[in-house]
Amino acid sequence: MKKTIFTLIFLIAIAGGVFYFVRPAFEKKPHSLVLYGNADDRQVNLSFSIQERIAELLPEEGDLVKKGDLVGKLETVRLNNDAAAAAAQIPVRQAVLKAATALYEKAKNGSRKEDIAISKYISEAITAKIKAAESDFHRKQTLVDSDAVSKQSGETAEAEYFFLKAALEGSKTMVERLTSGERPEDIAAAAARVREAEASVALAKAELAIREQKVKDTELFAPCDGIVRSRLREPGEMATPQTPVLTITLISPKWIRCYINESNLVKIKPGDKAEVKFDGAEEPFEGQVGFISPNAEFTPKNIETADLRTNLVYEVRVIVKDPDNRLRSGAPATVTFPEIMGTE
Repeated sequence: MKKTIFTLIFLIAIAGGVFYFVRPAFEKKPHSLVLYGNADDRQVNLSFSIQERIAELLPEEGDLVKKGDLVGKLETVRLNNDAAAAAAQIPVRQAVLKAATALYEKAKNGSRKEDIAISKYISEAITAKIKAAESDFHRKQTLVDSDAVSKQSGETAEAEYFFLKAALEGSKTMVERLTSGERPEDIAAAAARVREAEASVALAKAELAIREQKVKDTELFAPCDGIVRSRLREPGEMATPQTPVLTITLISPKWIRCYINESNLVKIKPGDKAEVKFDGAEEPFEGQVGFISPNAEFTPKNIETADLRTNLVYEVRVIVKDPDNRLRSGAPATVTFPEIMGTE
């Protein structure tokens, strides 16, 4: 009996010791927040700004391109002809403007002083001559009545007098017109013709600028550093602004698409630093949170977390710099936040 009791006490002691030493292994210890995801490519679809037939696409699929590199050209024959025709219209319309401006200045400034002076001289000369013509007319009228001169001689004197009288009225009217200048409505009409000609010149210049810009738009340049992933069109095909011709994959930065459960969601925010590890990579990549989805969703089947598949999670994008282009689309990644404690 004593042996049995001793044996029981011994077994209890052993069990207590084992529990004491093993218990920490079963206790949940705090650990850094870890997310799992995959590398995603960021792509740019390039298209021309205008519609025209493709003349040349320079890079092949897989080629590395730098920002500003020429990657494609469109045919330019028709566009160059349109630009030349628009350029030819400018001097023609400028000549019309010059003529309209001259007429407006003439109407606004009125007659020259020399023209007015000449008209006055003519009026004064007629005035001086008409007095003698009037005296001759009356004298011959008296002589005709007394049959001293012929009737024809009297009629000639009468015609000369009335002709000079009409000429005097005409010269006075001309002097008055030259002195007073053009009518306001005539000046306004001349000004309107100048504005119309100016608008015509501006329109021609704008049309030329549009044509020249279209010629420039026949060249397509890479907007960033990257690798040509796809050639979607070939030379000879018609390009439009709505139709991409090349797809470029950005080299850096890239992002890791991963998912976080609701209990850990409040622990991270955009800008938080993270370590990103990939299978086969000795050194971790530096990353930071760039985007957290505001909407919950069910865990995608290709993402494995410690939670059940039916748990709601939120998409997180962690931006990673990869200047050497070592990461490939779809590569599995482990994202660790060393300074943030996560929960299961």
